[in-house]
Amino acid sequence: MRRFPDGFVWGTAASAYQIEGAVHADGRGTSVWDTFSHTPGLTRNGATGDVTCDHYHRVPEDVALMRKLGVGAYRFSTAWPRIFATGKGRPNEAGLAFYDRLVDVLLGAGIDPWVCLHHWDMPQALEDAGGWRNRDTAYRFADYCQTVMERLGDRVHHSAPINEPNVLPWVAYDMGVHAPGARSRPETLAAIHHINMAHGLCTQAIRAVDADIKQGLIISLGPVHPADDGEDYERAAEMVDCVWRRVMCDPIMLGRYPELLADELAPFIQSGDMDLIGVRPDYFGMNHYNRMYAAPDPDRIFGVQDVPPPGDVPVTEMQWQIDPSAMVEQFEDLKERYGDLPPIYITENGAAFDDNVGPDGAVDDQDRADYFSGYLNAVLDGLERGFDVRGYFVWSLMDNFEWAEGYEKKFGIVHVDFDSLKRTPKASFHHLSRIIGENAVAEFEPAPQDR
Repeated sequence: MRRFPDGFVWGTAASAYQIEGAVHADGRGTSVWDTFSHTPGLTRNGATGDVTCDHYHRVPEDVALMRKLGVGAYRFSTAWPRIFATGKGRPNEAGLAFYDRLVDVLLGAGIDPWVCLHHWDMPQALEDAGGWRNRDTAYRFADYCQTVMERLGDRVHHSAPINEPNVLPWVAYDMGVHAPGARSRPETLAAIHHINMAHGLCTQAIRAVDADIKQGLIISLGPVHPADDGEDYERAAEMVDCVWRRVMCDPIMLGRYPELLADELAPFIQSGDMDLIGVRPDYFGMNHYNRMYAAPDPDRIFGVQDVPPPGDVPVTEMQWQIDPSAMVEQFEDLKERYGDLPPIYITENGAAFDDNVGPDGAVDDQDRADYFSGYLNAVLDGLERGFDVRGYFVWSLMDNFEWAEGYEKKFGIVHVDFDSLKRTPKASFHHLSRIIGENAVAEFEPAPQDR
């Protein structure tokens, strides 16, 4: 067995729109995802988050599952439209009260609440005014963050502004496959800068509330490789790397935009912006799923796309390559580019597999259990190489609304029957519970990988 350090943080993660449901309850406003998912043809099978796991009404049951799993932390997001129905104005007391109750139930179960203040569910009213393309949205976001943390900050010691700020412009403003479904290079660039501003303004606002609250960055990272040989694939990899990773990490960690897009981003920058954005986080939250492969694509607004991995390699249902060594490669990349990092937490890691409840009522997802064993060994490999990795959050606690994929892609370690809403812990849940209880994982030998 390979042991994790004493005090290593074990957690699980979820997001508001993906699990809460209750989209019309207690004064919650309409979000961009309510609009997007109710637009015919934009989500698989017309799925919406109207009910999803109904976590809004089932907090005690779901926290009991976390306690059974044995985690010491839960990373959740607060829903902006639940607090401010139109994104600004007078806060909705019922929305704040819900998160009050959630935090208290978590603490009563011995689970530390980690709050992410935005997981893609912008109030539709702000989107109608330009959304992330509008500079003013960053200031409205900071007001919202301050309101939430003034309410919860006496009990919440870790927060982060925006989940995967790099993914949001890529999928929502470049590809157009997530809400709000735009496809525009200038709008993507505007969104990138204003999301970075929102990150800095939120950090500033929360530190004014309580300087002892740890403020982090939560960003999805994986090494980028050319999908094939040739200079055009090399250039494509450089651009994917820039748009996917560098335009968010570089301004926060280095105080500047990457050279490849710096001139195009310059018109959006006003005096003081880069100093605001470049405030060092207290921790580096790294979501990691896969190595990315880049190819030219003249139909995309940056002329590039990420494609399935080349060769016959193991993949998840999302067609993401399963190769834990990519996590260690990403650690090395961060060190090379940014030098000494703040403490690292794996704030998401998990896999979608096609699993169902068997005749005996159990869900035997051995493939997911093996996945966790492989990636947890990669975390230990990183620790042995000197990277200060202090925790690991499983994505996700439950099967849920998986954005444009609806309910077809299942990441949960708990199966949810979306008709009855019955929760069934899977084999991977019990596997992880043993690992967490022992604070150790068996050495894992992955299958050979083609590169």
